[in-house]
Order: sequence, then C-alpha cells, then structure tokens
Amino acid sequence: MAVYTLLDYVQTILSSLDSDEVNSYSDTVESVQVTNIVKTCYNDILARVDLPEHYSLFELNASGDPDMPVLMTRPSSVLSLQWLKYNTIADGETTPNWRPLTFMPIDKFQEMQYQLSTDEDNVESFDYSEGTAPDSLTFLYRTDKAPQYFTTFNDSVIIFDSHDIEVDSTLQKTKTLAYGKKDQTFTLDDEFVPFLDPDMSTLLLNESKVLAFSELKQVGHDIAKQWATRGWTKIQKSKRGINNERNEIDRSPNYGRK
Repeated sequence: MAVYTLLDYVQTILSSLDSDEVNSYSDTVESVQVTNIVKTCYNDILARVDLPEHYSLFELNASGDPDMPVLMTRPSSVLSLQWLKYNTIADGETTPNWRPLTFMPIDKFQEMQYQLSTDEDNVESFDYSEGTAPDSLTFLYRTDKAPQYFTTFNDSVIIFDSHDIEVDSTLQKTKTLAYGKKDQTFTLDDEFVPFLDPDMSTLLLNESKVLAFSELKQVGHDIAKQWATRGWTKIQKSKRGINNERNEIDRSPNYGRK
C-alpha cells in the first residue's frame, strides 16, 4: 500500500481537478484550498473511527517537587488515558512490581483523602493552584505506601493518594506506565504523513477528491465517491475491536477549594 505525504495528496487531487502542478502545498491559492480540504477530511475520519494505531504506551511527567510528591502531569501529546500502572517496587527489591491504579472522580477522591489527618506521622498535605489563580486545592496524602488511586480536576494535573517516602522523595516518571490516545494533529508540511494505516490513506484521498470537486468545481466525482464508500465498508468489516469503556481522565468538578 502506498503511503501518502501531504504533498502527494495535494498533487494527486490537483491533477484530478486538471489544475496547475505545484511543488509545495502552499504554491497556489488552489493548492492551499485543497490542503484545507484534506485536513477537513482527515479530521472527519479521526472523529468517526477509533483507530488502534492512535493509541500507545507513555509515561507521566513527574513534579520533581518534594513539596508536591504525589502530583504528576499528562504529557501534552496525550489526549486521553485509558489505564495507568505504577512500579511499586519496594526499597531493596530488584524485580519491578507493576500494579494497576484506580481512577476516582475528584469528589470521591477528596472525600476518601479527607478521612486522613495530618496529625498522623504518615500523612502530609499540599496546596495547589493554577497560574495566578487566587484559589487553591488542598490535597492530603500518605507517605508510607505506594500509590493505589489517582484523580484529576483539570484533565492535565494528576494527583495520587500516596507515595512511599522510604523509596523515593516523589513519584517517578520512569515508574509510570500508561496507555491512551496520542495527539494526531494535522501538520502543514509537505512531508507530513497523516496518522492513518495504509488502507485508510486511500479513503482519505477519495474523500478529499469528493469534497474538492464539490467545493472547487461544484460537481460530483462519482468514482471517488464509490471508492470512498467501499473504503468505509471495508473499515467497518475489518477494523480491530477496541474496548470503548476507557478509564479515561475526564473533567471533574473542583473540590476542596480554599
């Protein structure tokens, strides 16, 4: 199967339109119009099909701040988080011990954590505020065990219920193992290859031809439309099943504000 770059899509569609040849997507007004059409069709395909190749393993970013040891952040290149594990290897052990962590909505998480008391030797707290915001969230956490639960209040910052201070001063990036959907942003670059499997490259080409003929010529392209329909049918029959009940980080109400 052919792998198309953005320039390949633009040149092929312009040829079908019997338009001038270009050496870059930005050479002419029409080539830029076609580029925007390819981008529109690409985003439509991503919205309609949940593709396995758009998911991968990744690590969370650690705070590196001993004052906020149970705070981590989602990489900006990640759109969702399906599951999360942490290496709970104890001090002195050499064999990794990856354990799945449980997501809790922020209200349930705070309700659980507020059962703790900072009067206990194994309980600490910290305040977190975003940017210059005057309000802050107070989080309590244990310091004598590996994390078991996590939550979020803004889809980016992730808070855990505990960490083992005898092992690490903060939760560690290299001890996280997460799986989720990565960002598939369309890049305006001649060499950009859309994040699609080879079969779907043909679908994108034909969907783009149909839209290009409709918008730029005000006519239909029956053959491209038939091929696009055939492509959608093939995808529905052959795409790999994915568990759609994702344990994603969703936006939750903010609780515990001071």
